[in-house]
Amino acid sequence: MKRWSTKDLYTLTPPADGRPGDGILTFTDRYSVFDFGVMPDEIPGKGKASCAMAVRSFGLMADAGITTHFVEQVSDNAIRIKLLDIDFEGRRARTGPGGMIPLQVVYRGALPRESSVHRRVAAGRLDPALVPGRREPGSPWLAEVMVEFTTKFEETDRFVTREEAATVGRVGPQDIARIEKLTQALAPVLTAHCESVGLELVDGKAEYGFDADGELMVIDHAGTPDENRFYHDGVPVCKELLRHLHPGLRELVQQNIRAGLPRDRWAPPAPLGSAAVAATSEVYAALTVLWTAPSDGARERLSAAVRDFVAATGATLGERTGL
Repeated sequence: MKRWSTKDLYTLTPPADGRPGDGILTFTDRYSVFDFGVMPDEIPGKGKASCAMAVRSFGLMADAGITTHFVEQVSDNAIRIKLLDIDFEGRRARTGPGGMIPLQVVYRGALPRESSVHRRVAAGRLDPALVPGRREPGSPWLAEVMVEFTTKFEETDRFVTREEAATVGRVGPQDIARIEKLTQALAPVLTAHCESVGLELVDGKAEYGFDADGELMVIDHAGTPDENRFYHDGVPVCKELLRHLHPGLRELVQQNIRAGLPRDRWAPPAPLGSAAVAATSEVYAALTVLWTAPSDGARERLSAAVRDFVAATGATLGERTGL
């Protein structure tokens, strides 16, 4: 069994000879923010919620003709998947058939105030020419989907250029172009579903691998609050809520990284209070109902859950969105 920050992977049949194997991906109630790793608390029902939203999203992708590694749902918090070979050590010079591409791909439809794009442009780490224009002057919404690449298996993720992405992912430039094109097709699928249920998709991330024939497919999962910034009535209803509960943690993580402090020496954050945990759990539950069975009642439930979250935590959600 392989334990990630928020998911557990069980191997049923290992991949071999360029052919995917068979595995069970379990969504847990754990959470992680700001690249810190597993946080002290669990959010009851988060795993079940993420699983239900992932399954619905895989269905949306299938309807759009996008290949994924999803096979079937096997429990309320687990799915069966086509299991790809993961070359953690970089033993092979190139990722081939049946292999996971060790990259994360970020897609952006808007640049709210908390978007890292603003910080990276200001710091000179991102060429502003790579940022698409806005739909309207002063709007956070982009005229086209922006695609970026980050590392996957380094101690902390970092953004890389397309040239670096090909090296890190051990793929060719043409593969990076194919990944970008597929991401630009994936993002509108989720955006359209958001619009149909009363949400807005600001950004998200996806991961990819090659099937036995060397064709790209979506792996891990997309369309959940862990992978996407969803907004409802102008405020985030996603993992951004959990980030609000840990002010100053991002700066502390960045400070630890700059100082070269090993992760096992990072001071653990203080646990959340029971009211914050319960309120966050209800937001995840309400969001899942809206994603999988939209209705006026589901939208009202989510609105109420956000109000209760603000009351329980004192979070000022609207100040950072810019939407």
